[in-house]
Amino acid sequence: MSAAIITRKAAAGRGCAAVLFGLYTVMVARLTLAPASSESAIFGLLDLIMAQLSGGRLQWSQTEVLANVALFVPAGFLLAIVLGRSWASVVLCIVFAAGIELAQQRYLPSRVPSVADVEHNALGAIIGAAVAWPINRVLTR
Repeated sequence: MSAAIITRKAAAGRGCAAVLFGLYTVMVARLTLAPASSESAIFGLLDLIMAQLSGGRLQWSQTEVLANVALFVPAGFLLAIVLGRSWASVVLCIVFAAGIELAQQRYLPSRVPSVADVEHNALGAIIGAAVAWPINRVLTR
């Protein structure tokens, strides 16, 4: 394949990832910046599913940690593809996660913001960016 075709395919892939990242960001904002009462059904369902999958071995606190990690895996992955730099994706995801927690603290008294949530979100972003790293190497050749 010629370099021009690869470049066009890379640009198309990055554009698609940008659209998906935008949509995913809206979903994350809706989930994390809504009053706690509006999402209790979602968390209840998640807790039930995880309890069933683990045979009752997972407590809600463990499910919450896994959910916080999993929430930012797609964000880290998609942003790394869009930017072409995994490290920048991780940094921006951490800033986004910290912004979510600050907004919860300031504007959503029913939410419980924590530094641990930012740490778990950062781990998810690192995982997503790590998965994107070899794809970016192919796209930038």
